[in-house]
Amino acid sequence: MQPLQGKRILVTRGQSQARSFIDRIEAEGGGVYHTPLLSFQLNDSESHQEVLKRLHDYSWVFITSANGVKFFFELLKKYKVKVPPTLKFSIIGSKTEKRLKGFGIKADFIPSKYHASSMGKEFLARYPQPGPILYIRGNRSRDALPRMFDDKGVFFHSMTVYDTLLVEEKKAQLLAWIQERKIDALTFTSPSTVRAFVSMVEKKGLEIPCFCIGPTTAKEAEKCGFTNVHVPEQFTITHMLKQMTYYFSNEGKR
Repeated sequence: MQPLQGKRILVTRGQSQARSFIDRIEAEGGGVYHTPLLSFQLNDSESHQEVLKRLHDYSWVFITSANGVKFFFELLKKYKVKVPPTLKFSIIGSKTEKRLKGFGIKADFIPSKYHASSMGKEFLARYPQPGPILYIRGNRSRDALPRMFDDKGVFFHSMTVYDTLLVEEKKAQLLAWIQERKIDALTFTSPSTVRAFVSMVEKKGLEIPCFCIGPTTAKEAEKCGFTNVHVPEQFTITHMLKQMTYYFSNEGKR
């Protein structure tokens, strides 16, 4: 019998990001309830154009998500700005790295662990005087890196290149699934998806096993009141799925 046989897993990622995750869950015998909780749109302003025109003044660009890469390069294309050859890129995660490579750029720094605090500590240990940094973010991004830069006296500029929005039309369907006890496990890949879920289901379903891709997301889940939170040792979709299969093969048996 497959480890997820008969289990119904909620996947909250967007359609394009969710497909491979859904396929893997189904390959393990699980059933998938898929509903994107968030959508993303370009955040543009006149100030962005001014920053991009001075891109050569920066030594590093920090990007912590694939969406950050996508919308940053969308702005570059819109304003016909080329990446200076001297500009270096610091990023988090394999998906962000893959998205960056899609634009023909190889990351110059990737931390050993996929979360912002490790990124900042490891980066500044290697580059104690990095020069000016351009920090690319979404409107709901955490402030861990900006706080660290401030504490260390590192010059940086934050640029919000995308906005994260709740997909409100999914609320009724999601609430019905939770109330009818159709979901055996929840999966979250960012703190913002955790917050979106909680706001949509009115704090119901917090006892359902909750699998988070990393410690930042898990911390947010615990803060929001989830009582059965799990996070893999390596912060990837593959390891999150492995942890889920282990859970339902052992302690999560019914």
